[in-house]
Amino acid sequence: MAGKIHKDEGKIYQIDFTKAAWSTDELHNIFHSTRISILSDVDFIAELENEIVFIEYKNANIKGAANPDAFKPSDDKLINKLAYKFYDSLIYILACDYNKPYKYIYILEYPKGDSTTRKFIRNKIAAKLPFRLQENNNIKRQLISGFEVLSIDEWNNDDIYGEFPISLVD
Repeated sequence: MAGKIHKDEGKIYQIDFTKAAWSTDELHNIFHSTRISILSDVDFIAELENEIVFIEYKNANIKGAANPDAFKPSDDKLINKLAYKFYDSLIYILACDYNKPYKYIYILEYPKGDSTTRKFIRNKIAAKLPFRLQENNNIKRQLISGFEVLSIDEWNNDDIYGEFPISLVD
């Protein structure tokens, strides 16, 4: 199964995973079709050469965004929700037995967003992810290898992720 081009929920931006081994934006549908809709899901998952990437995408900087100034990316409720999305999506990927390291990336665009605020948000979310849990001697498998909060430009200019560009839908 090869990767595909996936569109965001608003069909304004797309991410091109055609060079990936496989990718999906169907986890939400899978969870709901199996009546386990209590699970949250990330927007995209892709198998790259050296890792499985879980991607959550939020863009409050798009034309027509509903009240973008009201979006509070560092709100504790949102931070918790973003962590739950990783854990719940991890259940699916572990059950599929993919054996590459798992990395979580939050692509975030919002008014007045910059690298300093993205780093602050990254640290808040990372504290909720299983980095410390996997230090336990009873844990035999790495659950997460890394976490980043990136802008679209940072994603597109990254040596690895830039191979899977995010662009406006034609």
